[in-house]
Amino acid sequence: MPALETIKKITEKATGWGRPAPDDLHRLLRARKPRIFRFKDDGIIPNHPRWPLVLYRGALRRDDGFDP
Repeated sequence: MPALETIKKITEKATGWGRPAPDDLHRLLRARKPRIFRFKDDGIIPNHPRWPLVLYRGALRRDDGFDP
């Protein structure tokens, strides 16, 4: 259903439906400490030695009024 997703995306962008207002963004964001993961080179998956995976758990509050 790529056509349906495209129509949905265009509608959301044009109407603002499913998107938080700029004032709501501050309420939805939470300050979190990043968790950093570094992976050793296994020869199969390329991993950059200086760029770790950075994970912010629970950084966004979910609001039922917005489409994730």
